[in-house]
Amino acid sequence: MRGKRPKERKCYVLRTGDGAVVEVTREIYLEWYQSRRRERYQREKERKYQVSSFDRLTEQGTIPLGAADDVEDTVIREICVEKLHSVMEELAEADAYLLYLLFFEEVTVKEAAQICGCSRKTIANRRKRILKELNQKLKKMGIVGGCF
Repeated sequence: MRGKRPKERKCYVLRTGDGAVVEVTREIYLEWYQSRRRERYQREKERKYQVSSFDRLTEQGTIPLGAADDVEDTVIREICVEKLHSVMEELAEADAYLLYLLFFEEVTVKEAAQICGCSRKTIANRRKRILKELNQKLKKMGIVGGCF
């Protein structure tokens, strides 16, 4: 785990959702600590790039899982999703795989760099270029921002 590690302690505890305190092993505590940092990292990136993972969009209700209240909204959303898929199919295989890792598998930039065998900066630059390219293609198709 990169960064600051918690000090060695005799006892590690986590607080559950209802406020109860549970004693855990150091390994479990470190994993929990790392996942919390990863969530914070993802939220910061979402704010910075105004992009969310598919799971986060579903949780927020931006992409409905069940039946929509309005048939028109459902049809418009389906058209937008089809156009997005068609634009993503035009991407190079490596670019599409990178988007899949970052936004659907929610892999961090560091982990993606290890998987792809390049630096974090390279992954960040590729992500920025790919998203810009997708945005331009979607604008040409008449999709601007609020469809998703």
